[in-house]
Amino acid sequence: MLKRAPVGLEVLLLLVLILVPACGGAAKPQPLLDPAATYAKAEAFMTARQFSKAIQWFQKVNTAQNRELRAQVHLRLADAYFEQKGILDLAEAQGRYLSFLNAFPLSDQASYAQYRFAQCLQRNASKPERDQTTTYQAMGEFRKVEELYPNSPWVDEARAELAALEDHLAEDALLKARFYYRRKSFTAAENRLRGILSDNPDWDGRDEVFYLLGMSLRIRGQVDAGNAVLQRLQAEFPDSNFGRKAGKVLGGDGPDSEEPAGDATG
Repeated sequence: MLKRAPVGLEVLLLLVLILVPACGGAAKPQPLLDPAATYAKAEAFMTARQFSKAIQWFQKVNTAQNRELRAQVHLRLADAYFEQKGILDLAEAQGRYLSFLNAFPLSDQASYAQYRFAQCLQRNASKPERDQTTTYQAMGEFRKVEELYPNSPWVDEARAELAALEDHLAEDALLKARFYYRRKSFTAAENRLRGILSDNPDWDGRDEVFYLLGMSLRIRGQVDAGNAVLQRLQAEFPDSNFGRKAGKVLGGDGPDSEEPAGDATG
């Protein structure tokens, strides 16, 4: 004689027999969202500067059958992360711009991606007096915009960003030159000052560069060479504080040539 299963077990088995087919029959594939409509919604969030929502909607765009749309979504996702401006967002944007360049090197948007990639590095550049490795990397990437895409509308923008970074490096070098000058390490100061004049001869702050260089030379006994630099300073910046100080030195009314001069501003 067969043993009867406990009532609780019978009920459980019955529920399994009822629910399993029902669950299997109820499952339906989710309809794919229209790519154009989804992309448009994402762009609307970009316009509204709701970048986190834009990212969510760009990620929903079905690009499986459309390479051009896939490239555009890839790029716009990078833009959305870039605009959020957080450290992690910037790193994400940088990686996405680079992967776009690798995946779509012939895209008509490649120059824009190159420009934005350089901007990501620029935003990570250190302040003057700190390591400037990232600054040099950013400069190299901005140069690529013109080198690789000479007819790009982003060339002028890249040149402007490159000029700003060159000024940034000049400021960094001047801060270090002041440090050495104040500590009477005049040769070290001169090396950095000459580097500024060589790398960025039109920099707006070169009046102080001329002054410190001229005084360094005078202090080290190269009076004629120092005076020539101070005369150039007077000629190019007659109305700056450093130009006026140079005039006093040349006229014999300036600081003693054996001592570092104090700073001037202007």
